[in-house]
Amino acid sequence: MERELREPIDIALPDGRLSRDAVGWARHPLHRCNLAPGLPRTHRWNHWCFTTRGHALTITVADVGWIGLAIVSFLDFAARSPVERVYVRPLGLGAPMPQTPRGDLVVSARRLSLAMRARGEEMHVEGEARTLFGRRIAIDLVVERPLAHETLNVLVPWDDARFQFTSKQQALPVRGAVRVDAREYRFDRGNEAFACLDFGRGRWPSRIEWNWAFGSAVRGGRTIGFNLGGKWTDGSGVTENGVVIDGRLHKIHDDVDFEYDARSFMAPWRIRSRGSERVDLRFTPMRERVVKLPLGLVGAELHQLVGAFHGAFVDDGGARVGIDDVLGLAEWFRGRW
Repeated sequence: MERELREPIDIALPDGRLSRDAVGWARHPLHRCNLAPGLPRTHRWNHWCFTTRGHALTITVADVGWIGLAIVSFLDFAARSPVERVYVRPLGLGAPMPQTPRGDLVVSARRLSLAMRARGEEMHVEGEARTLFGRRIAIDLVVERPLAHETLNVLVPWDDARFQFTSKQQALPVRGAVRVDAREYRFDRGNEAFACLDFGRGRWPSRIEWNWAFGSAVRGGRTIGFNLGGKWTDGSGVTENGVVIDGRLHKIHDDVDFEYDARSFMAPWRIRSRGSERVDLRFTPMRERVVKLPLGLVGAELHQLVGAFHGAFVDDGGARVGIDDVLGLAEWFRGRW
């Protein structure tokens, strides 16, 4: 059983090594990401995904030391490909990254401006991105982030020099609009608009592989959001698995296995908890996005899929919570850096 933390704590000791007292999980972001500048293999990122039944916007801002990047990508599920702006800066992002998931984040670069600012229990997302071929993405969104809403916050240890804090925040309602050229796309409750945050700060091994799946929806009058991960946490004693039901986190301590065909990621997936019945899902992909970065000694490969989840969870009280046709994403990633 993983240890639940209830008080704020630093993730690192003054020399940059892991603080073992911080290993565990919390219902709110209690971990302070006190990573000193200049530490090797330090990775920082904020990844937001805003979804509806018909379209999705993703915003990724990351700094992994030797390179910084910001990606704004919009996908109309009826379109052939996304509209996106990718900004890459050697030797880091050149912009401050917040230590907490509620911290403000501002990026300004050629053909790209982003501002994500907290205002009470809301976050305002404003920005504009222009592609190399002149297409324009304009963003004006508001994410509801009630202080009482529980999230999944875990510190994953590999060893004393390599560890990762992640805050996975699901089932956050979002409203507003994104304009792509002259067309406006709405985000509101009528089209099941939700935001997901993947906030990560840590010191990573040189090679990593993971699976990740998440989704949010309203079913049977209840707001449900889930986060499931595999491979990268296996053997660490900590998982990033949980389901949030009406703002309450039900932590899943079991590892989760992802079953899929690596030769055809568009084939149906099966996702199940190992050694229990707490997670039993089927995932049917409808769109695939592939990113490959062969860069010699460093590189990455990502297969990210949008699709529908069906199945069930078991909550902390032992009750079965069924889900049907919940839109979400699943992915496989492998990287070396």
